[in-house]
Amino acid sequence: MITNLASVITPVFNAVDFLPATLRSAQNQTLPDWEHILIDDGSTDGSLELMEEEAAAEPRLRLLRTQIRGGPAKARNLGLKYARGRYVAFLDADDLWLPEKLEHCIAWMKSTNYSFIYHDYRHLSRDGKKTGALIRGPSQLDLQSLHTRRGVGCLAVAIDLQQLPDFRFPDEHPSLHEDFLAWLELVRRGHVGHRLPEDLARYRPHETGRNRKKFGSAIGIWHTYRNESKLPFGLALNWWGQYAWHAFWMHLGATPR
Repeated sequence: MITNLASVITPVFNAVDFLPATLRSAQNQTLPDWEHILIDDGSTDGSLELMEEEAAAEPRLRLLRTQIRGGPAKARNLGLKYARGRYVAFLDADDLWLPEKLEHCIAWMKSTNYSFIYHDYRHLSRDGKKTGALIRGPSQLDLQSLHTRRGVGCLAVAIDLQQLPDFRFPDEHPSLHEDFLAWLELVRRGHVGHRLPEDLARYRPHETGRNRKKFGSAIGIWHTYRNESKLPFGLALNWWGQYAWHAFWMHLGATPR
């Protein structure tokens, strides 16, 4: 049952150092009609206690817990199961949104009737003092641009659940690329993603982040192209080469200096 305009979904595992700023960035949204669903995925560092304290003070914040630790895809899917908003957006526990994020995304989706959008963002240094170059995704996300470009981060995506009521993240096996697989399923079904050309979020890389090992991530992408996308070898090599080129230059510019 849809009762809120926007549902914000945040999976949490041992993020106590980052979570306070992430929660503030959601609560500082200029759009007032939102709920923030936090899904604890077996935290042991005090994150759960922090979330319980925050939920007691903020009625728009809802706390869920996974039965066993299952990773971010399963945690996000649990949030999607209980989401009460028409529009859903994903804010990881170590990332930040700018105040106008929800308002601008939803206004644009309403005016265009797009079901799936993403916007620009920047990397932020751990101390919060420096930002990297603007990260821009392709103007539209179809099968080719999904495999050859970068810049469609989970923190930048918004989904219209009225048009995509069964949207879920693939969670059959642990993967560093569950967001890629989710976008892949959408474009396979004929849903084209669209870029909102506004800088509305901050990604905070750190030494414990899942995507810190770039070489291993690139190899994982290759296996995803062959095993999940089922691309012929030649096409997979062509598109992976373009992806690696874009990823290299994006990472070089995005790193705060």
